[in-house]
Amino acid sequence: MNISFILPTKGRDTLGRTLRSIETMPGDEILIEVDYPPSGKWGNDQRNTAIKRATGDYLAFIDDDDWYVKGHRKIMEKAMRENPGKPNFFKMQSPDGKVLWKEKKLVPGNIGGLMILVPNMSKMLHHWQGGRNMADFIFADKWGWFEDEIIWRDEIIVMLNH
Repeated sequence: MNISFILPTKGRDTLGRTLRSIETMPGDEILIEVDYPPSGKWGNDQRNTAIKRATGDYLAFIDDDDWYVKGHRKIMEKAMRENPGKPNFFKMQSPDGKVLWKEKKLVPGNIGGLMILVPNMSKMLHHWQGGRNMADFIFADKWGWFEDEIIWRDEIIVMLNH
């Protein structure tokens, strides 16, 4: 199975580091969508545009100031094989050591878009909308999978703003 890595960018200096962190396998793609001039919509329009272009079996999301940990692609591959057709939520860590998710609950503040690995099934997906801290929750809360179908994984795959 392959992955479309979706990367909205404002053209920050950290973009190169983010790109270097993305491990790919044959068939994967990295879709970069530039938010210029910055719209203030936190990359939502860029994610929606990239989803329409994505050809991967799964979608993964990363921002231009964050990066994946070494070995993340193998972790994602394992998750796709163990739970075909299901969305997976991994963990992510902030500079202060805080880790999300804390509980296996789809609630605001407990998830972030960078932890999501979701099947690329347009009829099941919702679009990205809302403000900075709600868009990821709205995207997951309104998609076609039920909360009990989400696979909550303990692996940290992304580091935030380090």
